[in-house]
Amino acid sequence: MQTQDELAGAVDKDLRNILINPNAKDPRVLGVRVWPQAIPQFLIGHFDLLDAAKAALTDAGFKGLFLGGNYVSGVALGRCIEGAYESAAEVVDYLSQYSNK
Repeated sequence: MQTQDELAGAVDKDLRNILINPNAKDPRVLGVRVWPQAIPQFLIGHFDLLDAAKAALTDAGFKGLFLGGNYVSGVALGRCIEGAYESAAEVVDYLSQYSNK
């Protein structure tokens, strides 16, 4: 089994490759969580709760407030990165209505 420092180093190396920034600053590791059996899975109904939360934000007048993170897209590293790009696209789409065209 790898040490926490080894795990953090492996994640840092992968992120530098995925995000194409080999010159990024060294990471600040806040914690390491090891799932020996598998990555956690969403419970049944999770996406219904997310849809309800998003609708509640809109209904309460919080247009332009977006939910994002591993609880939205998934906890696997690749899904977190894809989810970040998806969230960024939502924000760009929302803000484009306010741009000077």
